[in-house]
Amino acid sequence: MSLRSWIADVWGLVSGSRRMVVVEGLSMAPTLAPGDILWIDTSPRGLPSIDELVMVRDPVDSTRLLIKRVRSRGGDSFAVGSDDPSQGRDSRHFGSLDATHLVGRVSRVCSLAEV
Repeated sequence: MSLRSWIADVWGLVSGSRRMVVVEGLSMAPTLAPGDILWIDTSPRGLPSIDELVMVRDPVDSTRLLIKRVRSRGGDSFAVGSDDPSQGRDSRHFGSLDATHLVGRVSRVCSLAEV
């Protein structure tokens, strides 16, 4: 990680435009593994792009945050999926989401091997 990107991440944490989270569960394997550290960009920018990794609020249990991949977009909504469909909950279970469910976009992934 360059000094410039490190400073941007730290400033984002201080200013509230970035969050750091740790992956739990296997729904995004093999892309993400339990213990991986994710930097989430929470600045508002409209709907995410297809294949983008995002953090969304679970529409069934609003206290749960999910990391998923955007599978499709249409109008004002988008659908998310797990990289391992046999694990976790995604749009197959709760349907499409709108912008109110989007918490942020994954901007950086640090695996346990990098820490």
